[in-house]
Amino acid sequence: MVKAEVDLRAIQGNLARLREWLPKRVSLMFVVKENAYGHGLLPVAWAAAEIVDWFGVATVEEALALREAGLPQPIFLMIPPVGGKLVAAIRAGFHIPLGDLGMLAEVEEAARRARKPALLHLEIDTGMGRFGLLPEEAEAIVGSLKPKRVKLVGIFSHLSSAYGTAPEDMEFTRAQVWWFRKLLQEWEGRIDAPWKHLANSAAVLAFHEATAPPLNMVRVGTAAYGYPEGPGKPPVALIPAARVWTEIAAVREVPAGWPVGYGRTFITERPSRLAILAAGYSHGLRPELKDVLVRDRRSPLVGRIAMDTVACDISELPQVRRGEKALLFGPELERPGWVCPILVPVLLSAQKRFVRMVRPAGFEPATSGSGGQRSVRAELRALRRERDSNPRPGF
Repeated sequence: MVKAEVDLRAIQGNLARLREWLPKRVSLMFVVKENAYGHGLLPVAWAAAEIVDWFGVATVEEALALREAGLPQPIFLMIPPVGGKLVAAIRAGFHIPLGDLGMLAEVEEAARRARKPALLHLEIDTGMGRFGLLPEEAEAIVGSLKPKRVKLVGIFSHLSSAYGTAPEDMEFTRAQVWWFRKLLQEWEGRIDAPWKHLANSAAVLAFHEATAPPLNMVRVGTAAYGYPEGPGKPPVALIPAARVWTEIAAVREVPAGWPVGYGRTFITERPSRLAILAAGYSHGLRPELKDVLVRDRRSPLVGRIAMDTVACDISELPQVRRGEKALLFGPELERPGWVCPILVPVLLSAQKRFVRMVRPAGFEPATSGSGGQRSVRAELRALRRERDSNPRPGF
């Protein structure tokens, strides 16, 4: 069992400070994919609505949910949609990335079916090695874009190592930034689009050149939720928005030389007092999570994480009793480095409540489309029908 409390004003404060740090000409895309990194999509989006310029999401369903909630910002789909979802994305006016060369023909056909041009962002692979085109591939296809089917509105790339603190990570990041800006300058007048974006949270905080012209937008995720990434001390104060905890289900006294957990990967070196926590890998806990906070003291996790339990050493805390809290994340517990892989799985599993709830005045649910377009609710229903009628192979 994992519970979480999300402070929406903390997210607002983080975003406001990040915006103040950015050059005024640079737009801010707030990444709320995967249920706002587990913090809660709609409460977080409402809290950010008067601060950010764009939203970035993973799925068409997330994008439609934002529209149904009345949020008017442009929405960028960070994962290229497939099949009927691609048609729905184009029809709804969402911005989509070109994930590979073969996707272009699909986009053009989907735009024909949607009866409107696709808003396309050309992704250039400068060293991430996931989605996108190599620079020479991009140069080869841009001239063949059909204006009635595709409107090129963005060019972007993705940094692979900006969160790293090693010298080689910093060197590679700077090389990626230099190369992408050089490509944009060389392509000016030939391959151009209004929006050019590269920087993620770590680059915003640590690599000022990633927001230099001609770049004019950033994609901020982790930093907005209160976790700085990248080398060096962050230039702005960031406060973790989520306080995440579990309960102590048992307190044990064990002798020296006693094994703890599956596989006997930990053997006590002294008589020890252990707290058995009611959370495990089914709640998103990963081996990278090394300790928790019990009574304001960092207590190391010991032994292998099981499905719904893990042990921590509380030998220095003789007064702790069953039923007390063990804090996994929160403002009181600094988690340096790349925290996303351990924070998001835990938050996605947590029972959440929201404090200092925010919903801007004037934001009304979108119940119908305009110009004969299908409503947001109708699009959601159609996507669910498609999902239900096309089960995954083997299921």
